[in-house]
Amino acid sequence: MSTIKELMAFLDNSLTSYHAINQMREEFAAEDFLQLSESRIWEIETGKSYFVIRNDSSMIAFRIPACDKSEIKGFHIYAAHSDSPAFKIKENPEMNQAEVYVGINTEKYGGMILSTWMDRPLTIAGRVCVENNGKICSYLVTLKDNICMIPNLAIHMNRDMNNGVALNPQKDMIPLLMMEEEGEDSKTIKAMLAEELSRQTGQKYDAQDILAADLFVENSEKAVLAGAKEEFIMSARYDDLACVYAGMKAMIETESDAYINVLAVFDNEEVGSLTRQGADSSFLRDTLDNIADGLGISSTLISKYFEKKAFHDGCHLICEHDETWICFYSNKHSFSNYSHIAKQELVMKNNGKNDYYAYKDLKKDLAGQTFSVLSIDAPFGYGGGIRQDEILLNSFLVF
Repeated sequence: MSTIKELMAFLDNSLTSYHAINQMREEFAAEDFLQLSESRIWEIETGKSYFVIRNDSSMIAFRIPACDKSEIKGFHIYAAHSDSPAFKIKENPEMNQAEVYVGINTEKYGGMILSTWMDRPLTIAGRVCVENNGKICSYLVTLKDNICMIPNLAIHMNRDMNNGVALNPQKDMIPLLMMEEEGEDSKTIKAMLAEELSRQTGQKYDAQDILAADLFVENSEKAVLAGAKEEFIMSARYDDLACVYAGMKAMIETESDAYINVLAVFDNEEVGSLTRQGADSSFLRDTLDNIADGLGISSTLISKYFEKKAFHDGCHLICEHDETWICFYSNKHSFSNYSHIAKQELVMKNNGKNDYYAYKDLKKDLAGQTFSVLSIDAPFGYGGGIRQDEILLNSFLVF
Protein backbone atom coordinates (compact mmCIF):
# COMPACT_ATOMS: atom_id res chain seq x y z
CA MET A 1 0.00 0.00 0.00
CA SER A 2 2.92 2.39 0.63
CA THR A 3 3.93 2.12 -3.02
CA ILE A 4 0.37 3.00 -4.09
CA LYS A 5 0.34 6.01 -1.79
CA GLU A 6 3.68 7.14 -3.23
CA LEU A 7 2.30 6.74 -6.74
CA MET A 8 -0.75 8.83 -5.85
CA ALA A 9 1.47 11.58 -4.44
CA PHE A 10 3.56 11.48 -7.61
CA LEU A 11 0.42 11.86 -9.74
CA ASP A 12 -0.85 14.75 -7.60
CA ASN A 13 2.41 16.67 -7.84
CA SER A 14 3.09 16.02 -11.54
CA LEU A 15 0.69 18.61 -12.87
CA THR A 16 2.76 19.17 -16.02
CA SER A 17 5.68 17.42 -17.70
CA TYR A 18 7.96 20.00 -16.04
CA HIS A 19 6.67 19.08 -12.61
CA ALA A 20 6.98 15.34 -13.32
CA ILE A 21 10.60 15.63 -14.42
CA ASN A 22 11.42 17.83 -11.43
CA GLN A 23 10.03 15.16 -9.10
CA MET A 24 12.15 12.55 -10.84
CA ARG A 25 15.20 14.79 -10.52
CA GLU A 26 14.69 15.00 -6.75
CA GLU A 27 14.07 11.26 -6.41
CA PHE A 28 17.17 10.28 -8.39
CA ALA A 29 19.39 12.85 -6.67
CA ALA A 30 18.30 11.43 -3.31
CA GLU A 31 19.47 8.01 -4.52
CA ASP A 32 22.93 9.30 -5.53
CA PHE A 33 22.25 9.52 -9.25
CA LEU A 34 24.53 12.21 -10.71
CA GLN A 35 23.09 14.80 -13.10
CA LEU A 36 24.94 15.29 -16.39
CA SER A 37 24.72 18.13 -18.89
CA GLU A 38 24.42 17.72 -22.65
CA SER A 39 26.70 20.75 -23.05
CA ARG A 40 29.66 19.06 -21.32
CA ILE A 41 31.87 16.02 -21.92
CA TRP A 42 30.74 13.08 -19.81
CA GLU A 43 33.11 11.18 -17.54
CA ILE A 44 31.29 8.00 -16.61
CA GLU A 45 32.37 5.25 -14.21
CA THR A 46 31.20 1.68 -13.92
CA GLY A 47 28.95 0.94 -10.97
CA LYS A 48 27.49 4.45 -10.88
CA SER A 49 24.16 5.97 -11.91
CA TYR A 50 23.36 9.13 -13.86
CA PHE A 51 20.59 11.17 -15.46
CA VAL A 52 20.34 13.93 -18.05
CA ILE A 53 17.46 16.36 -18.66
CA ARG A 54 16.42 18.15 -21.83
CA ASN A 55 14.09 21.18 -21.84
CA ASP A 56 13.19 20.53 -18.17
CA SER A 57 10.49 18.17 -19.50
CA SER A 58 12.32 15.03 -20.68
CA MET A 59 14.80 12.84 -18.84
CA ILE A 60 17.01 9.85 -19.49
CA ALA A 61 18.39 8.04 -16.45
CA PHE A 62 20.80 5.12 -16.57
CA ARG A 63 22.77 2.72 -14.38
CA ILE A 64 26.21 1.47 -15.41
CA PRO A 65 26.88 -2.11 -14.26
CA ALA A 66 29.83 -2.68 -11.94
CA CYS A 67 31.47 -5.19 -14.29
CA ASP A 68 34.50 -4.50 -16.47
CA LYS A 69 33.76 -2.27 -19.46
CA SER A 70 34.65 -5.07 -21.87
CA GLU A 71 31.87 -7.21 -20.37
CA ILE A 72 29.06 -4.71 -20.98
CA LYS A 73 26.68 -6.27 -23.52
CA GLY A 74 24.41 -3.38 -24.42
CA PHE A 75 21.35 -1.51 -23.17
CA HIS A 76 18.05 -2.46 -21.57
CA ILE A 77 15.69 0.43 -22.33
CA TYR A 78 12.34 1.32 -20.71
CA ALA A 79 10.44 4.27 -22.20
CA ALA A 80 7.42 6.37 -21.15
CA HIS A 81 6.19 9.94 -21.59
CA SER A 82 5.90 12.80 -19.12
CA ASP A 83 3.04 14.76 -20.69
CA SER A 84 -0.72 14.26 -20.34
CA PRO A 85 -3.80 15.78 -22.02
CA ALA A 86 -4.58 19.30 -20.84
CA PHE A 87 -5.61 22.76 -22.04
CA LYS A 88 -2.59 24.76 -23.17
CA ILE A 89 -2.89 28.47 -22.38
CA LYS A 90 -2.29 30.93 -25.22
CA GLU A 91 -0.41 34.24 -25.02
CA ASN A 92 -2.36 37.11 -23.42
CA PRO A 93 -5.19 34.66 -22.70
CA GLU A 94 -7.69 36.80 -20.80
CA MET A 95 -11.00 37.06 -22.66
CA ASN A 96 -14.09 39.07 -21.74
CA GLN A 97 -17.14 36.78 -21.64
CA ALA A 98 -20.47 38.60 -22.04
CA GLU A 99 -19.14 41.55 -20.04
CA VAL A 100 -19.51 39.38 -16.94
CA TYR A 101 -16.69 36.85 -16.74
CA VAL A 102 -12.98 36.65 -17.56
CA GLY A 103 -12.28 33.49 -19.53
CA ILE A 104 -8.96 31.89 -20.46
CA ASN A 105 -8.06 31.42 -24.13
CA THR A 106 -6.76 27.87 -24.49
CA GLU A 107 -6.28 25.09 -27.01
CA LYS A 108 -6.50 21.34 -26.66
CA TYR A 109 -3.24 19.56 -25.91
CA GLY A 110 -3.28 15.82 -26.51
CA GLY A 111 -6.06 13.27 -26.74
CA MET A 112 -8.53 14.34 -24.11
CA ILE A 113 -12.09 13.40 -23.11
CA LEU A 114 -13.57 16.89 -23.05
CA SER A 115 -16.63 16.18 -20.91
CA THR A 116 -14.53 14.95 -17.98
CA TRP A 117 -13.03 18.42 -17.55
CA MET A 118 -16.33 20.08 -16.70
CA ASP A 119 -17.58 21.05 -13.25
CA ARG A 120 -14.41 20.29 -11.35
CA PRO A 121 -11.67 22.43 -9.73
CA LEU A 122 -8.88 23.33 -12.12
CA THR A 123 -5.53 25.01 -11.62
CA ILE A 124 -2.91 26.74 -13.77
CA ALA A 125 0.60 25.29 -13.78
CA GLY A 126 3.73 25.25 -15.91
CA ARG A 127 7.07 26.99 -16.38
CA VAL A 128 7.87 30.71 -16.46
CA CYS A 129 11.06 32.49 -17.51
CA VAL A 130 12.48 35.67 -16.00
CA GLU A 131 15.80 37.52 -16.13
CA ASN A 132 18.07 37.41 -13.10
CA ASN A 133 21.39 39.28 -13.19
CA GLY A 134 21.57 39.12 -16.97
CA LYS A 135 20.65 35.42 -17.18
CA ILE A 136 17.40 33.79 -18.21
CA CYS A 137 16.09 31.62 -15.38
CA SER A 138 13.10 29.31 -15.41
CA TYR A 139 10.84 28.38 -12.50
CA LEU A 140 8.00 25.96 -11.99
CA VAL A 141 4.76 27.58 -10.90
CA THR A 142 1.38 26.36 -9.71
CA LEU A 143 -1.49 28.69 -8.87
CA LYS A 144 -4.14 27.77 -6.31
CA ASP A 145 -6.00 24.50 -6.82
CA ASN A 146 -9.42 25.89 -7.71
CA ILE A 147 -8.44 29.03 -9.57
CA CYS A 148 -10.66 28.26 -12.56
CA MET A 149 -13.39 25.89 -13.79
CA ILE A 150 -15.28 24.89 -16.94
CA PRO A 151 -19.03 24.94 -16.20
CA ASN A 152 -21.53 22.63 -17.83
CA LEU A 153 -24.70 24.07 -19.33
CA ALA A 154 -27.76 23.55 -17.12
CA ILE A 155 -30.06 20.74 -18.26
CA HIS A 156 -33.07 23.05 -18.75
CA MET A 157 -31.00 25.08 -21.24
CA ASN A 158 -30.13 22.00 -23.28
CA ARG A 159 -32.70 19.23 -23.09
CA ASP A 160 -30.59 17.07 -25.46
CA MET A 161 -27.67 16.99 -23.04
CA ASN A 162 -28.11 13.28 -22.29
CA ASN A 163 -28.50 12.37 -25.95
CA GLY A 164 -24.90 13.18 -26.78
CA VAL A 165 -23.37 16.62 -27.16
CA ALA A 166 -20.55 17.66 -29.50
CA LEU A 167 -18.40 20.04 -27.44
CA ASN A 168 -16.59 22.87 -29.20
CA PRO A 169 -13.25 23.48 -27.40
CA GLN A 170 -13.21 27.16 -28.43
CA LYS A 171 -16.75 27.80 -27.26
CA ASP A 172 -17.94 25.23 -24.74
CA MET A 173 -14.63 24.53 -22.98
CA ILE A 174 -13.44 28.01 -22.02
CA PRO A 175 -12.17 28.00 -18.41
CA LEU A 176 -13.67 30.79 -16.29
CA LEU A 177 -11.09 32.65 -14.22
CA MET A 178 -13.07 35.36 -12.38
CA MET A 179 -16.02 37.74 -12.46
CA GLU A 180 -15.62 41.15 -14.03
CA GLU A 181 -15.67 43.86 -11.36
CA GLU A 182 -17.27 47.11 -12.53
CA GLY A 183 -14.81 49.99 -12.49
CA GLU A 184 -11.83 47.75 -11.69
CA ASP A 185 -9.15 46.29 -13.93
CA SER A 186 -9.10 42.52 -13.72
CA LYS A 187 -5.84 40.96 -12.61
CA THR A 188 -3.99 39.23 -15.46
CA ILE A 189 -2.58 35.72 -15.29
CA LYS A 190 0.94 37.18 -15.65
CA ALA A 191 0.29 39.33 -12.58
CA MET A 192 -0.80 36.22 -10.67
CA LEU A 193 2.32 34.37 -11.83
CA ALA A 194 4.51 37.27 -10.69
CA GLU A 195 2.89 37.19 -7.23
CA GLU A 196 3.42 33.44 -6.96
CA LEU A 197 7.02 33.73 -8.16
CA SER A 198 7.70 36.48 -5.61
CA ARG A 199 6.27 34.31 -2.83
CA GLN A 200 8.24 31.30 -4.05
CA THR A 201 11.65 32.98 -4.43
CA GLY A 202 11.48 35.88 -1.96
CA GLN A 203 12.37 38.27 -4.77
CA LYS A 204 9.97 40.92 -6.04
CA TYR A 205 8.56 40.33 -9.53
CA ASP A 206 5.97 42.24 -11.55
CA ALA A 207 3.91 41.10 -14.53
CA GLN A 208 6.31 42.72 -17.00
CA ASP A 209 9.16 40.65 -15.57
CA ILE A 210 7.61 37.46 -16.99
CA LEU A 211 9.50 37.05 -20.27
CA ALA A 212 7.81 33.84 -21.38
CA ALA A 213 5.60 31.09 -19.99
CA ASP A 214 4.47 27.62 -20.94
CA LEU A 215 1.24 27.14 -19.00
CA PHE A 216 -1.59 24.63 -18.84
CA VAL A 217 -5.01 24.40 -17.24
CA GLU A 218 -4.80 21.21 -15.19
CA ASN A 219 -7.10 19.06 -13.10
CA SER A 220 -6.24 19.80 -9.48
CA GLU A 221 -8.28 17.02 -7.85
CA LYS A 222 -6.15 14.69 -5.76
CA ALA A 223 -5.83 10.98 -6.48
CA VAL A 224 -8.04 8.78 -4.30
CA LEU A 225 -8.62 5.08 -3.74
CA ALA A 226 -12.04 3.69 -4.59
CA GLY A 227 -13.91 0.40 -4.40
CA ALA A 228 -15.15 -1.69 -1.50
CA LYS A 229 -11.59 -2.83 -0.80
CA GLU A 230 -9.93 0.33 -2.11
CA GLU A 231 -8.61 -1.65 -5.05
CA PHE A 232 -9.09 1.12 -7.65
CA ILE A 233 -7.26 4.40 -8.19
CA MET A 234 -9.10 7.50 -9.39
CA SER A 235 -6.63 10.08 -10.66
CA ALA A 236 -5.84 12.54 -13.39
CA ARG A 237 -2.74 12.01 -15.56
CA TYR A 238 -2.61 8.27 -14.89
CA ASP A 239 -1.63 7.88 -18.54
CA ASP A 240 1.34 7.86 -18.75
CA LEU A 241 2.66 8.92 -15.38
CA ALA A 242 1.93 5.54 -13.82
CA CYS A 243 4.43 4.08 -16.30
CA VAL A 244 6.89 6.88 -15.52
CA TYR A 245 6.63 6.12 -11.80
CA ALA A 246 7.05 2.37 -12.34
CA GLY A 247 10.13 2.95 -14.48
CA MET A 248 11.61 5.34 -11.92
CA LYS A 249 11.11 2.88 -9.05
CA ALA A 250 12.56 0.02 -11.12
CA MET A 251 15.60 2.11 -12.02
CA ILE A 252 16.23 2.96 -8.37
CA GLU A 253 15.65 -0.51 -6.92
CA THR A 254 17.28 -2.79 -9.51
CA GLU A 255 20.76 -3.31 -10.90
CA SER A 256 22.16 -5.22 -13.87
CA ASP A 257 25.22 -7.45 -14.08
CA ALA A 258 26.09 -6.82 -17.73
CA TYR A 259 23.61 -4.40 -19.32
CA ILE A 260 23.24 -0.64 -18.95
CA ASN A 261 19.71 -0.03 -17.64
CA VAL A 262 18.12 3.01 -19.28
CA LEU A 263 14.91 4.88 -18.41
CA ALA A 264 13.84 7.27 -21.18
CA VAL A 265 10.97 9.65 -20.36
CA PHE A 266 10.00 11.88 -23.28
CA ASP A 267 7.77 14.94 -23.52
CA ASN A 268 5.16 15.77 -26.18
CA GLU A 269 3.98 12.22 -26.90
CA GLU A 270 0.43 13.55 -26.77
CA VAL A 271 1.09 15.77 -29.80
CA GLY A 272 3.26 13.53 -31.96
CA SER A 273 6.71 13.42 -30.28
CA LEU A 274 8.28 15.61 -32.98
CA THR A 275 9.89 18.21 -30.68
CA ARG A 276 13.58 18.23 -29.69
CA GLN A 277 12.57 16.65 -26.36
CA GLY A 278 10.16 14.13 -27.91
CA ALA A 279 10.68 10.45 -28.65
CA ASP A 280 11.28 11.22 -32.34
CA SER A 281 14.18 13.53 -31.49
CA SER A 282 17.88 12.72 -31.18
CA PHE A 283 17.70 12.71 -27.36
CA LEU A 284 17.92 8.94 -26.85
CA ARG A 285 20.49 8.33 -29.58
CA ASP A 286 22.61 11.26 -28.38
CA THR A 287 22.50 9.93 -24.82
CA LEU A 288 23.44 6.37 -25.76
CA ASP A 289 26.34 7.65 -27.87
CA ASN A 290 27.47 9.90 -25.00
CA ILE A 291 27.35 6.97 -22.59
CA ALA A 292 29.56 4.90 -24.89
CA ASP A 293 31.95 7.83 -25.37
CA GLY A 294 32.00 8.56 -21.64
CA LEU A 295 32.96 4.97 -20.91
CA GLY A 296 35.61 5.04 -23.63
CA ILE A 297 34.07 1.97 -25.23
CA SER A 298 33.23 3.27 -28.67
CA SER A 299 32.34 6.42 -30.58
CA THR A 300 29.27 4.75 -32.06
CA LEU A 301 26.27 3.22 -30.40
CA ILE A 302 27.22 -0.18 -28.88
CA SER A 303 29.22 -0.93 -32.02
CA LYS A 304 31.39 -3.44 -30.15
CA TYR A 305 28.29 -5.45 -29.29
CA PHE A 306 27.07 -5.34 -32.86
CA GLU A 307 30.45 -6.16 -34.39
CA LYS A 308 31.00 -9.15 -32.13
CA LYS A 309 27.59 -10.74 -32.18
CA ALA A 310 25.01 -9.45 -34.59
CA PHE A 311 26.94 -8.87 -37.79
CA HIS A 312 29.89 -11.28 -37.63
CA ASP A 313 28.46 -14.38 -35.99
CA GLY A 314 24.77 -13.88 -36.58
CA CYS A 315 22.30 -15.00 -39.20
CA HIS A 316 20.83 -12.38 -41.52
CA LEU A 317 17.29 -13.32 -42.51
CA ILE A 318 14.90 -11.29 -44.68
CA CYS A 319 11.25 -12.33 -44.73
CA GLU A 320 9.19 -11.17 -47.69
CA HIS A 321 5.97 -12.20 -49.42
CA ASP A 322 6.31 -10.40 -52.74
CA GLU A 323 8.11 -12.39 -55.47
CA THR A 324 8.84 -9.25 -57.53
CA TRP A 325 10.50 -7.57 -54.56
CA ILE A 326 12.57 -10.69 -53.80
CA CYS A 327 13.81 -10.81 -57.39
CA PHE A 328 14.62 -7.09 -57.39
CA TYR A 329 16.42 -7.22 -54.04
CA SER A 330 18.40 -10.35 -54.96
CA ASN A 331 19.66 -8.70 -58.15
CA LYS A 332 20.72 -5.51 -56.36
CA HIS A 333 22.46 -6.97 -53.30
CA SER A 334 25.01 -9.66 -52.55
CA PHE A 335 24.59 -12.15 -49.72
CA SER A 336 27.06 -13.83 -47.41
CA ASN A 337 26.91 -17.45 -46.31
CA TYR A 338 24.89 -16.29 -43.32
CA SER A 339 22.25 -14.34 -45.26
CA HIS A 340 19.19 -15.46 -47.17
CA ILE A 341 15.62 -14.45 -48.06
CA ALA A 342 12.70 -16.49 -46.77
CA LYS A 343 9.52 -16.21 -48.86
CA GLN A 344 6.52 -16.10 -46.54
CA GLU A 345 2.80 -16.18 -47.24
CA LEU A 346 1.11 -12.96 -46.13
CA VAL A 347 -2.33 -13.31 -44.53
CA MET A 348 -4.75 -10.66 -43.27
CA LYS A 349 -6.36 -11.11 -39.88
CA ASN A 350 -8.99 -9.19 -37.96
CA ASN A 351 -9.00 -8.23 -34.29
CA GLY A 352 -12.45 -6.64 -34.16
CA LYS A 353 -11.23 -3.12 -34.74
CA ASN A 354 -8.41 -3.11 -37.26
CA ASP A 355 -7.21 -5.40 -39.99
CA TYR A 356 -3.62 -6.44 -39.62
CA TYR A 357 -1.15 -8.50 -41.60
CA ALA A 358 1.09 -11.35 -40.52
CA TYR A 359 3.34 -13.90 -42.13
CA LYS A 360 1.51 -17.21 -41.92
CA ASP A 361 4.32 -19.60 -40.95
CA LEU A 362 6.92 -17.21 -39.52
CA LYS A 363 6.72 -18.59 -36.00
CA LYS A 364 7.14 -22.17 -37.19
CA ASP A 365 9.96 -21.38 -39.61
CA LEU A 366 11.97 -19.40 -37.05
CA ALA A 367 11.45 -21.79 -34.14
CA GLY A 368 14.70 -22.43 -32.29
CA GLN A 369 16.63 -19.60 -33.94
CA THR A 370 18.12 -16.67 -32.00
CA PHE A 371 18.53 -13.12 -33.29
CA SER A 372 20.48 -10.32 -31.62
CA VAL A 373 19.00 -7.50 -33.65
CA LEU A 374 15.57 -7.43 -35.24
CA SER A 375 14.44 -4.75 -37.70
CA ILE A 376 10.73 -4.69 -38.49
CA ASP A 377 9.08 -3.04 -41.48
CA ALA A 378 5.53 -3.26 -42.76
CA PRO A 379 4.98 -5.47 -45.84
CA PHE A 380 5.24 -3.56 -49.10
CA GLY A 381 1.87 -2.24 -50.24
CA TYR A 382 0.14 -3.27 -47.04
CA GLY A 383 -2.65 -0.70 -47.51
CA GLY A 384 -2.82 0.97 -44.11
CA GLY A 385 -3.27 -1.96 -41.71
CA ILE A 386 -0.92 -2.62 -38.83
CA ARG A 387 1.80 -5.28 -38.84
CA GLN A 388 1.84 -7.95 -36.17
CA ASP A 389 3.61 -11.33 -36.00
CA GLU A 390 3.35 -13.81 -33.14
CA ILE A 391 7.10 -14.42 -33.21
CA LEU A 392 7.65 -10.80 -32.16
CA LEU A 393 5.98 -11.35 -28.80
CA ASN A 394 9.35 -12.47 -27.40
CA SER A 395 11.93 -10.01 -26.06
CA PHE A 396 14.35 -8.49 -28.58
CA LEU A 397 16.68 -5.55 -28.80
CA VAL A 398 14.97 -3.52 -31.51
CA PHE A 399 16.36 -0.59 -33.50
